[in-house]
Amino acid sequence: MMNGKRTVDMLVRAKLLTPEQAQLVLTEHQRTKTDVTTIITRLGIATEDDIVKALGQIYKIPVIDPTTEKIDENVLKYIPVDVARKYKIFPISKRGRVLTIAMTDPTNYNIIDNLKFITGFEIEPVLATETSIMRAIDQYYGAEDRLKELLESVKEAESGIEVVEEEEEAGPETAAALIEEAPVVRLVNGLIIEAVKRRASDIHIEPYEKYVRVRYRIDGVLHEIMPIPYRLKDAVVSRIKVMSRLDIAERRLPQDGHIKMKLPDGRKIDLRVSTLPTLFGEKVVMRILDKSNLRLDLAKLGMEKEALEVFLEAIERPYGIILVTGPTGSGKTTTLYSAISKLNKPEVNIMTAEDPVEYDFPGINQVQIREDIGLTFAAALRAFLRQDPDIILVGEIRDTETAEIAIRAALTGHLVLSTLHTNDAPSTISRLIDMGIPPYLVAASLNLIVAQRLVKVICPNCKTPYHPTKEDLLKLGITQEEFAGATVYYGRGCNMCNNTGYRGRTGVYEVMKITPEIREMILRNEPIHKIKQKAIEQGMITLREAAIRKLLAGKTTISEVLKATVED
Repeated sequence: MMNGKRTVDMLVRAKLLTPEQAQLVLTEHQRTKTDVTTIITRLGIATEDDIVKALGQIYKIPVIDPTTEKIDENVLKYIPVDVARKYKIFPISKRGRVLTIAMTDPTNYNIIDNLKFITGFEIEPVLATETSIMRAIDQYYGAEDRLKELLESVKEAESGIEVVEEEEEAGPETAAALIEEAPVVRLVNGLIIEAVKRRASDIHIEPYEKYVRVRYRIDGVLHEIMPIPYRLKDAVVSRIKVMSRLDIAERRLPQDGHIKMKLPDGRKIDLRVSTLPTLFGEKVVMRILDKSNLRLDLAKLGMEKEALEVFLEAIERPYGIILVTGPTGSGKTTTLYSAISKLNKPEVNIMTAEDPVEYDFPGINQVQIREDIGLTFAAALRAFLRQDPDIILVGEIRDTETAEIAIRAALTGHLVLSTLHTNDAPSTISRLIDMGIPPYLVAASLNLIVAQRLVKVICPNCKTPYHPTKEDLLKLGITQEEFAGATVYYGRGCNMCNNTGYRGRTGVYEVMKITPEIREMILRNEPIHKIKQKAIEQGMITLREAAIRKLLAGKTTISEVLKATVED
């Protein structure tokens, strides 16, 4: 850990911190004993790379990334793994009697003296981020140790793990090989169980030249978990392919599969599996679909009270279109599922066209889109209209044909819900017009547009208050008077949140009702910024405003607000 005061002074000199920010960081450092680099990055003032680059220029020491450097693995024997983890260092190379070591603080002469004593060599420090050093330690030292830990952790629960509907025959040679590789079966089970425990949404298994990296996506961010020994690469991929009914002999083309698993606690989870040939082997991504974690209560998704009332009123209407917009991974599917879950009644015929169908709902007719055989969104929609539907959900409006059929359905007495990719609610109108839909049809069919984002929620266990700087408030567009009396928090990092400072995510919503005045503006083809202004005058809460409300309620951080929303 760096000397806090010295590092902050250096960063002020490099103009990476203002004096006001420096005082805030030092106050937090003294109060929480957290490393200053961690505080700076979690407050969103600067990135870890920015800090190391600035310090490298001040100290005139090279900055490297040990995970991308060509490492002479013979030097690993000079630094034991426990020493590397304790001091957050990594050996790079040896030249004569000089050992080059990557460090987070090259001015810590106590560590340098200890390393001289341990190795018997002169030490030449270079700078690296703590993240890259710990990754390199895992990559080069940790594969076998972490593998043993994982195998031991899953051993007790192994009897309760069951793959449902697993393909029974995968060829006699492969089956025999997998039976002999019992640790591989345990390893794959362990990776999946650990991912579920950590609330991960995806598991990435990525082969490189000399190692195989495993990463989990948790709360929207990828975290490197452990490397897999390279010798197990093919066996792990083959095991996953057998579980998901894929062709284990085909390694040249991408494949998609599906796994149903029953966990030791009785929970059933689905995994959507995708394989992709890369330069050094097949990459595997498993999307975890855990229905027990699916929140379908609209009130708990994060929508503001006023916006929720408008949304509920719109979905109860018998016809028209409701569009949910936002980038990939912003929670659009969950919002749509929540809506149809509320509307799902015996007297209502609900039909959905999805790509893919992520969760199955009793009482709802769900169709998996298969473009390879001609079952597109447009084709499914045409078929739906002959099936006497009341409510239609279209996974995504990707083209003009789908948009035209959806609008025709809405104008002939059906409620249609779908998604689009736009930056905010008002720009959805121009997107539809750009797709070739006449303004009069857009105005006649649209009921509501919802734009949404996801922001990470501060971990309740390590939630720490702090006073934002003038620069923070300026970035947010808040005056000191508007902020008066509010408390802002950040997550210090703890075991409960894997030292990220965050645990879970919540939605930020911009709900735009298509009022008679806005319909008239669409018919007149008025500029989108004027339509947005009118919507705000009529009570629409913008994405930025909704995110700031989450910030002032102590649910998220300034950096998350700035990352998730853009103010015009």
